[in-house]
Amino acid sequence: MDQAKISRRALMGAAAASAASTAAAVTTGAAPDQAADQATPAPDPAPGSRPASDRQADGSGSSRVEALLARMTTADKIAQLNVPVCLPQELIGDPTNPTGTAEHREAYVRGWTVVGTGTGRLRLGPGGGFFGLVDQTLFGSFEVPHPLTPREQAEQHNRLQGLARETALGIPLLQISEGTHGSVGPGSTIFPEGPALGATFDPDLIGQVYAAVAREARAVGIHALSTITAELNRDPRYGRGIWAFSEDPYLTAAMVGALVPAMQGAGNDLTSDESVVTSLVTFPMESPNVGGLETSSIEIGERAFRQTHLEPWRVGFTEAGALMTEASEQTIDGLVVHGSRTYLTDLLRDELRFDGVVIGNDLHGLIREHVAGTAQEAAALGLAAGVDISLSWDGIYLDRLAAAVREGRADEALLDRAVRRVLTLKERLGLFENPYVDAARAERVVNCAPHRALALRAARESTVLLKNEGGLLPLAADRVRTVALIGPDADDGLNLLGDYSAYPALHETPSIREALTRLLGDRVRVRYERGCDVTGTDTSGFAAARAAAQDADVAVVVVGERTRGGYLSPDRTDGELKDTASLALTGVQQQLLEEVHATGTPTVAVLVTGRALALPWAAAHLPALLVAWLPGEAGGRAVAEVLFGTTEPTGRLPVTFPRDVGQLPLTYDQKHARAEAGPYTDMPSTPLYAFGSGHGYTTFRHSGIRLDDTHITRDGRTRLHVDITNTGGRDGTEVVQLYVTDDRASVSLPRLRLRGVAKRRVAAGERVTVSFPVTAARDLTLVDERLRTVVEPGTFTLGVGSAADRLHQHISLTVS
Repeated sequence: MDQAKISRRALMGAAAASAASTAAAVTTGAAPDQAADQATPAPDPAPGSRPASDRQADGSGSSRVEALLARMTTADKIAQLNVPVCLPQELIGDPTNPTGTAEHREAYVRGWTVVGTGTGRLRLGPGGGFFGLVDQTLFGSFEVPHPLTPREQAEQHNRLQGLARETALGIPLLQISEGTHGSVGPGSTIFPEGPALGATFDPDLIGQVYAAVAREARAVGIHALSTITAELNRDPRYGRGIWAFSEDPYLTAAMVGALVPAMQGAGNDLTSDESVVTSLVTFPMESPNVGGLETSSIEIGERAFRQTHLEPWRVGFTEAGALMTEASEQTIDGLVVHGSRTYLTDLLRDELRFDGVVIGNDLHGLIREHVAGTAQEAAALGLAAGVDISLSWDGIYLDRLAAAVREGRADEALLDRAVRRVLTLKERLGLFENPYVDAARAERVVNCAPHRALALRAARESTVLLKNEGGLLPLAADRVRTVALIGPDADDGLNLLGDYSAYPALHETPSIREALTRLLGDRVRVRYERGCDVTGTDTSGFAAARAAAQDADVAVVVVGERTRGGYLSPDRTDGELKDTASLALTGVQQQLLEEVHATGTPTVAVLVTGRALALPWAAAHLPALLVAWLPGEAGGRAVAEVLFGTTEPTGRLPVTFPRDVGQLPLTYDQKHARAEAGPYTDMPSTPLYAFGSGHGYTTFRHSGIRLDDTHITRDGRTRLHVDITNTGGRDGTEVVQLYVTDDRASVSLPRLRLRGVAKRRVAAGERVTVSFPVTAARDLTLVDERLRTVVEPGTFTLGVGSAADRLHQHISLTVS
């Protein structure tokens, strides 16, 4: 059997090969093979049966789950562990129809799908569910003649659930999908992505965003959303960093701690039509990896991992109770995660008390890394490590898993354990009682007016003004007669949406050009020229761009990256499978900036990006630089409003912007030697723009720092207060940041660690007091030489400011 990896990571390249080797038969519209395994019908659930949370001390499930397990064949069990991406495109080998026909989907649900060949032939039991079924286009890779509306998505899920309930076992389907910044079903609200959400520095807002995402997903029949990133964004070369909030563990943990209860509901009530399971990814980490390349290994020790990377996972699992995760595709310190009991059981379940389901997406990595010699061995390793569900329609968890159980290589008790976890999750979701959704409600909920307003608010709060020399921004509509709007991202609304966004949107996603025109009306003339493409070497548009700039009072040049077009787009420069060795602007965009600047017209650069880029020329020569990130469906309007002052830019950098890719790795929380290092021979060693940087349209003064108690015990707490005064002539928002330095420790620690954020609106001339709790056991810990998380006695310097390199007030705290 061809063991090519077939997943959302590399679906297109491997699908055709898999169709020939993995799918021996797909029977549609016919009776099941009489020679195949048969399941014993399960009784209807008894009234008042035990809730899913009522599990036995020995790890067994509810009475309903155990009754089902007792009646299931090996084929039934294996089917429950496969929730494949876009089935059955991999089976039928039709790249123009990535989710296959209704007949193929229904055959899988009924249990009529046969995999393997010869003596290894296996007819699966009724299927366990689907991953990403609502997104038939694979995020814009294909044009679909009739994309499903939200109502049709709900009706499709209901129809498939009805078929599942008619099978002998009657087990409902588990529908999982992507949700990095919105459900991916056509028509769903598209919020800002990854670093854009992180740039808001507002966990409460992030909770509201993901509550809306969950509401829309559940309305169409989706039960779990994946790609909700809890790992850190520590290497901008890595394309999948586009999903992650921040390089900082505290800020990421705060976001995760807000979004999990928002998605899973109060008290983790997953039966609510407002709730979905949160799948945090990717555990325990996929970056920083060697060379910034997807699936390349991570070389990091356990102490460094625990000191820097563990906090968001602890908050997400131990404190907030997220019930799903994806196993990392990486090898970490020599351990292939998909086969690592150390990570997937000892750390995840025993230490972090995770009580949900683990998704596997790269079981073949065990063979690739020469840890397993055969598919059967890989199946046994993955099962023993703790992989519960496979997304990849990989023979390793299909007929090869059946063979491993049959040959005694894999313990059937471990198979039962994985199935028990999946069935328990379905029970927690209330699917045995009601697997259906109200299709009419889906129409009302998806992209409703409150969700659109929330998307606009998030886009507004994500914009980051990095430079504003001479107060060029905001532009004044009564003083600017003509704006030259230039650049490849200026009139491309779809390119503002980001990776894993709903496609088609089925609603307006206006470009910056369209939004500016609507905002300004006939008060200001907007003259648009594309200038160049995001990639390529064509400079034929430069002359028109220069002419437009010369004819204008100000030039706004919108440059950056391209994320539209799905996996098959040859011009996509960021997102999954799009790592980069350079952080410079692609194509001839840098030349375009220089050409426009040379006209002498004041020039504003607007950066559309999912990663930190190195822009030393722009920082040195242009008077204004605004980062739009990937701001979602309302991003065009948000940028237009910020440019003309209807809205102020309140975002701050959640990642460090380097001067050059050669500085990497470069995060704000460096150890003392690196943080205090001298310059390179060819440039400073400092960042171009530090973590936390960003300006508004007014100025602030920080003063009067004080502590309620300047001396606490190792299990104690205190509060820090600082006064913030708006010293400008306009109301504005300050993002106050609290950093901690351990003055002396038993191990080397970062010079600075973020431990508090407060976003406050302050009227012109007003002074307000901002307070931060400081808890020793949360904010002053370290991982010592023996890998214990402890608080050591000593003094700590607490600094408050507006960025990692702009701390305005300091005070000392003693711990004994």
